[in-house]
Amino acid sequence: MDKEGIVIKFYRIERFLYIHHFKLLARMVYYVIYIMFNCVIPPSADLKKNVKIAHGIGIVIHHNAIIGANTKIYQNVTIGGGDGIVVGENCLIGAGAVLLGKIVIGDNVKIGANTFVNFDVPSGSTVVGVKGKILD
Repeated sequence: MDKEGIVIKFYRIERFLYIHHFKLLARMVYYVIYIMFNCVIPPSADLKKNVKIAHGIGIVIHHNAIIGANTKIYQNVTIGGGDGIVVGENCLIGAGAVLLGKIVIGDNVKIGANTFVNFDVPSGSTVVGVKGKILD
């Protein structure tokens, strides 16, 4: 089993425990994820079906974040800030990307490596650059 599968499996256990009010056990799994993979994925974050975490190192996700189905997140990504963030379905978030603020990322969006995004991104767009710019 590859690392991305392991991180998500631990998250799914953590989320199940949290939803079913076993908050202490959920917190314990949270720390296992943090220690083993250096990832901060709180159980209150909502990662939908088939979210993939590639290489599972250095991921930080806001506790109110909602990540859409079939989204792939690479290493050292920060998704957070504000009152949470919504990432659409079928997105790709490149290594080192930072998504901050109360923003909405549409469906089928590609965010390049080391891109900083603090604005809403429409569906089907590609965003790149240290100060993110939409290419199409």
